[in-house]
Amino acid sequence: MVKLSKRSKIAMSFLIVFCGIFFVAQKRFGSSDQSFTVRPDADFYIVGYHNIEGYQLTNEQPQKISDAKLEVVKGQINQVVKRAELSNRYLVFSEEGPPLGAIGRLIALDFQKGKVTYHPTADYAFTSSGVSPNYYFTSTANTDDSFIAVFDPKLKEIDKHIFEDSIIASDFSVDGDDIYLLGTDVKTKDNYPTYLYTLSIKNGKLALKNKELLYEQPESTYFFHDSIVKEKQLYTVSSGYRNNATKERTVLGQVFHYDMQSGQKHFFDLTEIAPVNIFDLGHDTLAIEHEKNEAGKIGFSLFYLNDKTSTFIDLSQFGLSIESDYLKDVKQIDENTLLILAGHKLIGYHISDHQAIFNKQVSDDAFHIWVK
Repeated sequence: MVKLSKRSKIAMSFLIVFCGIFFVAQKRFGSSDQSFTVRPDADFYIVGYHNIEGYQLTNEQPQKISDAKLEVVKGQINQVVKRAELSNRYLVFSEEGPPLGAIGRLIALDFQKGKVTYHPTADYAFTSSGVSPNYYFTSTANTDDSFIAVFDPKLKEIDKHIFEDSIIASDFSVDGDDIYLLGTDVKTKDNYPTYLYTLSIKNGKLALKNKELLYEQPESTYFFHDSIVKEKQLYTVSSGYRNNATKERTVLGQVFHYDMQSGQKHFFDLTEIAPVNIFDLGHDTLAIEHEKNEAGKIGFSLFYLNDKTSTFIDLSQFGLSIESDYLKDVKQIDENTLLILAGHKLIGYHISDHQAIFNKQVSDDAFHIWVK
């Protein structure tokens, strides 16, 4: 039997303790890939914190055909930060780190191979994000620094741009090789107007091109929130304005259109107040979520880009609570049908006759609809 010296015993004890800490950390914060079932006959999937469900539509009714139980999200995600759908294959989003969440990281779901990939990073999307056909963009803004980082579908960080000014930004859009970002300078001593930042993205490299005041009105400062750009046409939602002299706030519901080619700017009224978030449905249609406490109801407007008209869909009629529920996702699966995820409900909705075709209960932590 070999006797160990005191120093060797101490070293061995340290090694055992270190290994124990390492394996506990790996178990708690590990980023090992996971797998889930991909069904070729599934029409859409519902992604939750702890499962991924596959559904097939039969006579316009959802039939569950798969249910993979796995821990997709360990802590929490910020529901209002945009999630990216890349290459008709990957769902990419950010999980928040401490103190609000468990571990800051990016998560990618591969709907071809049925694989979940994790990438721990300090550059996850905390305040806003954006998406292009090939990249996922993250942004964090605070009083000290603000940045945009760019990742590919494999979660590899390609580049990072740090702003000279600290800004609070909303989710942003990518149109061609340009990134459009609405932000407010947090260190300014004026009335906190909104600026439009334009960055270029070429070969994965970011560069700031331009900064301009989005809308100038001497007597008032308008509040702008989520935005989207399509072929040099910027659309953003405004919840009202503040009088610069009296500081009195007026609540409105409007879509602001900026034609960046002609320079023309227009407001279009919505039927409900306090719009905040935009879901791009394609087909020249936007779903615009309204802040439930200001509006007094849970719902969203369908805004049509071709004629600038809108109609409001009130979700309160489906048994949702204004205190605890909120809109999570909206997808348009054909010319007349929406899939709506709100609270613990999955709702199928016909646009033409304003009628629900189904109202199904899902898990409370479901957060995304993936349509094949």
